[in-house]
Amino acid sequence: MQNVLLQPEKGIFLDSVTSTNTVIKGKEFPHGTWIVAEEQTAGRGRKDRTWEVFGEESLIFSGKIGLENFDAGPGLSLFIGTAVCKTILSVYPELTREIKIKWPNDLYRGNKKVAGILIESEIEGSFMTLIIGVGLNLYGKNESIPNHLTDAGFLNTNPNRAGKKNEILEKLVPFLNESILLWKDPEGRKKELILLNELLLWKGQSVRYKENGQLQTGILEGLSENGSLILKTPSGTRLDFIDSPEDFHSLN
Repeated sequence: MQNVLLQPEKGIFLDSVTSTNTVIKGKEFPHGTWIVAEEQTAGRGRKDRTWEVFGEESLIFSGKIGLENFDAGPGLSLFIGTAVCKTILSVYPELTREIKIKWPNDLYRGNKKVAGILIESEIEGSFMTLIIGVGLNLYGKNESIPNHLTDAGFLNTNPNRAGKKNEILEKLVPFLNESILLWKDPEGRKKELILLNELLLWKGQSVRYKENGQLQTGILEGLSENGSLILKTPSGTRLDFIDSPEDFHSLN
């Protein structure tokens, strides 16, 4: 089978769904299709966490890509993250110094989470179906954020800079396709990892995490060549994480 990236003309707009990732897995949606919903009632994040989108303007997006002999390693979600970053900064260039990627799949503006990414895959022989879900809190007032979401925020709180959803969406699809091509190309992957290290939240800072139920600390050094996370412990040992440590936070 041939590779099928997202097709700009294959967008479907829905009012309400359970989860855009769940819906687009249906056989009625061919590869290359993408879905945008105004509301989802059972949004999902990584490890079956609940994903909530709120505010006056948000983007709930899922795309379906088909790839032959594709290696979806631990850094793929980071490449999708850079695609979302590039999209945001092409519309809001004034946020260049504020948007960061929290390894492996969240975007932050300052110390507030403004976007989440969920990647799922299905493999049949040598062919992979890749589902890319993006939830983005575009615009709203901080007082509308639920009390239990202490680290959540909005990309934009200025009403004069609202109304950018269509522009964001128009640029997101080509940037997502580009991220897949960069991941497939060894040289492209190396160059993108340089950018990722610049965008990495808490790089060079002290962080805490749980290991076997015990709180641990370390310095976030950066990313390996495959996109895994490198932490340096107080004893000088370097740890390589391919999945997010539990209770992963900055100490700064």
